[in-house]
This record gives sequence, structure tokens and C-alpha cells, in this order.
Amino acid sequence: MSDFSMMFRRAGWLLVAAPFFGLSTGALFPLVALELDRLGFGETFVGSATSLYYAGSVTGALTYGWILNRIGYKPAFFITAALAGAATFALAQSDNPYVWLGLRYLGGYALGGYYIVVDSWVSALGTRQTRGRLFASFETLRLLATAIGPSLIVVGSATENITLIAFAYALSFAPALLNVTPTLQARGRKLSGDVAGLVRCFPFALAVAFCGGIANASFYGLSAVYAKAIGFDTAQIALFVGAVLVAPAIISIPVGAIGDRFGRMRTVMLIAGCSALACGFTSIAQPATFWITLVMSVVSGGCLVPLYAISLSRVVDAVGERDAIPATTAGLLVYNMGAFCGPALAGLAMEWNGPAGFYIFLGAVALFAILLANADMRLAHCCPEAPEPMPGR
Repeated sequence: MSDFSMMFRRAGWLLVAAPFFGLSTGALFPLVALELDRLGFGETFVGSATSLYYAGSVTGALTYGWILNRIGYKPAFFITAALAGAATFALAQSDNPYVWLGLRYLGGYALGGYYIVVDSWVSALGTRQTRGRLFASFETLRLLATAIGPSLIVVGSATENITLIAFAYALSFAPALLNVTPTLQARGRKLSGDVAGLVRCFPFALAVAFCGGIANASFYGLSAVYAKAIGFDTAQIALFVGAVLVAPAIISIPVGAIGDRFGRMRTVMLIAGCSALACGFTSIAQPATFWITLVMSVVSGGCLVPLYAISLSRVVDAVGERDAIPATTAGLLVYNMGAFCGPALAGLAMEWNGPAGFYIFLGAVALFAILLANADMRLAHCCPEAPEPMPGR
């Protein structure tokens, strides 16, 4: 049995669990917005509820590693699944605006904790030769499930849909219970497990995750705005947004395989370079046909969004299984910072330069990622990236 096949078998049940959270999260965002609008709370309140959700997610990313280290992977996963399910189910039981705000914060906290648990779990089960493909497989399932999630809102009434989503959150724990867990008491290493220490040691690699957060949030937030601004009709906008959001899920696996074979930062330079070229073409060659714009947008987004997974794999390669939890915490924090800044900066670029500003901005992000990868390869003296030889060589 190959090394990758063995790792895939070890993490297989986590790959089954991933779609439950993805489907639920993808379905809940539009459902919450529609339900709050039905209740008459207004756009400002909907925005506040969304902001609180992400504030809860950042809090979960900051604090949940401490809980995970003390109770272990399976109990920690159970708590996130139970909290997400309970907070979602309670939404259907109240129309009090302050209750909704509190529940959205708790739901966000559960999501942040979930990412800490599962991302560190998957990363720790991988090896230098398999981590990229393993993590990419997980990201692919998660992204596809999140993209499919909004279709669930047509299943029934709002109350029925919320209840169904709550059940799906809770059900995600069942397959995770069957998965093996890495030890939290691995051999000691030279590198401190302190998050601040990891940031000092891997500033360039973690900044690549920041670029990934910018890209992901910008495409989610402004793809439809860009498509409408350049004159696409409703059907074209739907196809464009769907393709751009699904592209990273498809591209992640070959990107992970390239990273396993040739090194993480070299892979960052390759895919960020492809993205920069596609962004440059898209921003200059307007007006272009729908299909040319679609293909260039798929390349630009599909190559930028996986930067988080690659950068996290690079850090875990260096620190090993023992520090996978603080490494994931550091990666998620800088990723969320990028996600927070990205849409506002992309929107500002579009105000200054018209629709082309969207891809001018993302092209600049891609070029920045190339510089960061090069700096990590040349200046990361604390833990330089040194790919291990492939098995049998």
C-alpha cells in the first residue's frame, strides 16, 4: 500500500464528515439573510449579524486550540458540532433580534473551533509526501459542499430548513468518531508551540495564507458585482459566480500534488504566477467575450484561493505533528485577517478603476504572494523548507 493510500485511509472518515459542515454553513448564510429580511430587521441588522458571526469565528480560532489540547480531537469535535447544531436550531425558536445576534456569534465560534480541530487533525495525519494532497482533498470536499449548500433552502419552510441544517451540523460528529487521531504528546521539537513564536518564525509563509484569505473573501463577496458591472445577464452571472467559486475545489488537488512533489513555496510561485497572468489579461482585455472572461477568472481564482492550504502545509511540514494545533491557529488568524480586509480593498479598487479594478487588485495580491514565497525560500532561516526525498529514492 502506498504512503498516500495509507494516509487517506487514516483520514477517510474526516473526509466523510467535512461535507456536513460545508453544506450546513453554505445553506445557513442565505437562509439567515432571507429570514431576517422577512422578520423586518433591515439590512444594517443583517450586516451586524454577519459581522458578529465572523467575530465569533475569529474568537474560536484564537481560543479553541487551548481546549483541543486539553480534551483531545474527538471530544473537541463533538463540542463544535453540538454547539453549531444547538445555535442553529435555536434560531427557529425565537424572533428576538438580540437573541439572533447572540446565536450567530455562537455559531461563528463553533465554526472557528471546527476549523482548528479539523484542519490540525488532517494536517497532523499527513506526512511531507502526502500532506498537500490530503489537505487538498479535504478542502475540495468542503468547498464543493459549501457551494452546494444554498440549494438546500428550497427543501421546505424556513423553520424546517433551519432544523434540517441543525441536524446536519450535529450529524457531522458521527463519522469523525470513527477516525484515528494523532497523539497530542508527540516527541519534543526545537520550535516553540507558541502562536506568536510561529508567526515570528514563519512570517512569509503565513502571509501567503493572508493572501489566500483576501482572494477567497473577495471572490465570494464581489464576483457577482463584477459580472454585473461588465454587462453579463442574469444567467451569465449565475454561471460565472458558480464557476469561480467551484474552481478552487477542482484545482486544489493537483496543486496539493505539485506541492508534495516539488515543495510548497515553489508551488506558490507557480500558481500565483498563473493567477497574476490571468488577472492581468482580464483587467486589460475588456471588453472580452463571456467565455474568455470566465476561463481567465477560473484560473485567477482557482490558483489564488488554495494559498491558505499550501501555506499551512508548509508550516506543519516544518514544526511536525506536535505543533499542528498552534500552526493551524496562526494560519487561520492571518487567513481571517485577509478575509476581513479583502472585500473592502477590492471594492475600493473597483471604485477607483471601474470593474477592471477587481482583477488589478487581485493581480497585485498574486504578485505579493510570489514575493512572499521567494522571501520564505531565501530568508526563512528558523525552519527553511527542505523537501524530504521521495520514497524509494
